[in-house]
Amino acid sequence: MLKLAKGFTFIEMLLAAAIFTLVGLASVAVLSTVTRTDALSQQSADRLIQLQYTMLTLERDFMQISVRHVRIDGEAPLKYRLFGEKYLLDSEDHGISFTRQGWRNPGMILPRSEIQALAYRLQDGTLQRLFTLYPDAVTGTEPKVQALLSGLTGFEVAYLQGEEWQERWQDANFPAAVRITLIDEQHGRLERIFSLPNALVANGGRD
Repeated sequence: MLKLAKGFTFIEMLLAAAIFTLVGLASVAVLSTVTRTDALSQQSADRLIQLQYTMLTLERDFMQISVRHVRIDGEAPLKYRLFGEKYLLDSEDHGISFTRQGWRNPGMILPRSEIQALAYRLQDGTLQRLFTLYPDAVTGTEPKVQALLSGLTGFEVAYLQGEEWQERWQDANFPAAVRITLIDEQHGRLERIFSLPNALVANGGRD
């Protein structure tokens, strides 16, 4: 007698289809999670690069700080060589202004000085670096604005005098160190302390 070949029953087909669907959905979920994690990791890495660049820029400026007097908004030179307080230059938080050396211009071939007057402030959640082409810019000269880092909720500056940190600096001498705190939306409070070179003081250079 011939035996009839048995095939899959309808229930077995449904069960196989359900298992295949579940495996497919699980694979899509895993792939989506891996893709999302990779994107977040890349965003975090990019953010850390931006933060590092900002700190390196601050370090470079502080390491080359000059004893030249500060000018604010093109006014007459102040007696201070570093000027810092809350809301300086329309900052949403702290602001700081000083001059730095080392802005190389061999043979003075570029239409600018080798000494750079600059300032830092926070506006619209972005840390801005302001500078002028000449340290003695005339009244009304608008500074150049370099946007360094966005996504900040705070920019705090403190100045070391003796063993105490001051929130405001208006002195002919330099502080022993400057503490910068960036409050980042993603990483919270990030702090860096910059020692000023050679303990420069007011009578250590010319105006």
